[in-house]
Amino acid sequence: MRLADVRGRDRSLCLFYGLSGLAGTLVMGALAAAFVRENLDAGPYGVIRNFIHDALTNPASQFIYADLVLIWAALSAFMIVESRRLGIRHVWAYIVGAPALALCASFSVFMYVRQLKIAAARTGTGPAGLRDDSLFDGPISRKSHHPDGMPVPRAGRRQA
Repeated sequence: MRLADVRGRDRSLCLFYGLSGLAGTLVMGALAAAFVRENLDAGPYGVIRNFIHDALTNPASQFIYADLVLIWAALSAFMIVESRRLGIRHVWAYIVGAPALALCASFSVFMYVRQLKIAAARTGTGPAGLRDDSLFDGPISRKSHHPDGMPVPRAGRRQA
């Protein structure tokens, strides 16, 4: 499915994720290029060594770096689970893309592709097996609420 085929909330989310990914790529790419230019005389391995040194120099930078590494690990697990559930291929590229450029860029692109898959499943144009309503179950799903917003009692639950 392409963005031109997506409508409503899915389209808005795709645009948001796409613009976030583009902004992340531009901003972080510019910052990375500036760092490389500043450390060019150190050679390729020296640039990496200097980056890691600068990232771990003081408690504030250590805090930010550790936070990014930990959230990257958590988001990697999320991306793997979601890619299996929705049939997103090449999830490794999004995971490797985070330290290669920036987490804000690679995760936004993953979320864009994920939203396209969800939109395709909603319209019935996605891969076979994704059209079941379990894909849309959440705290408030179509199955659990009347059109007027009142909850539907679940079987086996006692009513007060």
